[in-house]
Amino acid sequence: MTLRIGLLLCLLSPFLRAQFVEDALRLARLDSYGTPRVNSLGIGFTALADDIGALAANPAGLVLIGGIEFTGGLYTARNITRTDFLNRQTPSASTSTALTHLGIAATQRWSSRQAGVAVAYMLENDYENSARYAAFNPTSSLIGYWTQQTPIPRQNWAFRLYLADTINGRMITPIRDSLQQEAFVRERGGLHTLVGGLAIEVTPNILLGGSLALKYGRFTYSRSYRETDILNRYNWLDTALLTNIDFDALQLQEDLTQQLSGITGSIGLLVHMHNTVRVGLQIRFPTFFQVRERFAQSATATFDNGDRRQLVEEGQNAYNVITPFVFAGAVALHIPEAELTFTAGAAYMDATQLEFTDAPWEVLQLNRLILEQLTGQVLWGVGLEWQLPQLPLSLRASYNGLTSPYGRDIPGAAAHLVASGASLYLAPTVRLDFLFRRVEVAELRSNYGEVSHYRLLRRPWTLAIGLTYRY
Repeated sequence: MTLRIGLLLCLLSPFLRAQFVEDALRLARLDSYGTPRVNSLGIGFTALADDIGALAANPAGLVLIGGIEFTGGLYTARNITRTDFLNRQTPSASTSTALTHLGIAATQRWSSRQAGVAVAYMLENDYENSARYAAFNPTSSLIGYWTQQTPIPRQNWAFRLYLADTINGRMITPIRDSLQQEAFVRERGGLHTLVGGLAIEVTPNILLGGSLALKYGRFTYSRSYRETDILNRYNWLDTALLTNIDFDALQLQEDLTQQLSGITGSIGLLVHMHNTVRVGLQIRFPTFFQVRERFAQSATATFDNGDRRQLVEEGQNAYNVITPFVFAGAVALHIPEAELTFTAGAAYMDATQLEFTDAPWEVLQLNRLILEQLTGQVLWGVGLEWQLPQLPLSLRASYNGLTSPYGRDIPGAAAHLVASGASLYLAPTVRLDFLFRRVEVAELRSNYGEVSHYRLLRRPWTLAIGLTYRY
């Protein structure tokens, strides 16, 4: 099993190091957001791509817009989580609301060929998430984990907080287990895209397009952690052999803020035949990300005699991340007699091609872990769109599955995305889109190191609405 580390604490230096493999994976997610219609059909939209959502799914489809299109949308997400820590389950939830997209597209006939162009803002990913966990741990403690990290006193937080000492050259502590542990984790932020695209009709049945995107965003991580001697097991101070410490509680606060910026592009091909079959292909080029981050860690130890000991360390860092190529393809089959359109598609990314560059030595070592732990990741899905006879209403639904990027992972690590949507035509040129999407995925996250971890089940659901005016 692979541990999903919420925050990697590398105590080989006096400063907190906050980079981990998930920092790179977060920037290369296949299940990105888009317009409500794109999300309601999932990867199958790669073959339809006939509105401004083509900028993200397949830029070749911009030719199919057939006029000038203005569009925008909003969404709200309820991010529901449940943790399983030492067989105790704890629920949590948070809500986020944001602009999904805002853009304009137009088509124009040049000589005998149709061309399309578009620019837009799109929300790519929302990082809002929260989790709580609490239980009595009879087998380990963060203090014991810290004690084992290094024998160097000035680099050992347990020693500096008067929770451990050196005896005969060994760092030891009696506080190795039997503590009540509880934590609250909050992740916030998002990844945003400013994208422009151009497409041209190569032949009446073959369309070719490309896009260029600038990405920017912010990610924040915060964890408030506490472990307490609720049994009053550690209630006196042995200064000679250190068999006991008058320990009461340890409070730890961890904070990380990342500023993100990147650039990427894509090319797309769309083949349509007899207005019944469309085949779409897209290649998304690697994204070059620059990451600037600030991190801090503060800890306070309290003792039964009223003493307190506090430590605070903070720092900043900068590095680059290069994401892999993404190859996507889909097919759409339209049945005119029933006004039904079926879609099916898949996308592939080799997660082992993620790479940290221009980084300190400690961060570059993560490239080895990427090769050892990650594997190819596949997003696949099927969808259906139905234009109701005699009504200005379209209905759609889809199922998409996303495999885990880890070679070995826990049950439930593959994501399941179920979506439904509708389009209501307020006028022949005005369309109102609706979306409901639900995701379920499990993660194994670290409490500290590989000694203690918890299972996080995420079940976010999203409601979105979009308005499109085309003339």
